[in-house]
Amino acid sequence: MITNRLTAIASIVLATAVGIAGCVNIALAPGAEKVKITKSASDVASCKPVGNVLSKPMGPTATNADLQNKTLGLGGNTIFVTGANGDSVEGVAYSCP
Repeated sequence: MITNRLTAIASIVLATAVGIAGCVNIALAPGAEKVKITKSASDVASCKPVGNVLSKPMGPTATNADLQNKTLGLGGNTIFVTGANGDSVEGVAYSCP
């Protein structure tokens, strides 16, 4: 009985630790908060592509921040999302007027 309770408690502690470890915080670079994320091709029709961006799974907020930072680093101000697999997202960075 005690062994079962200890096993259950250990499982809960482990699951909590794994859940917390899966949440990553990414700080936005200055100006990255202005980088727009879109799935609409019409939003980038008059824009110039500046590079491809990819973010590994980190949770939605961290993934967006990572993409925004990378786009800003390429000189872009808009991300056109071209694919997503779980929390991993890829797209094209654009410089838009």
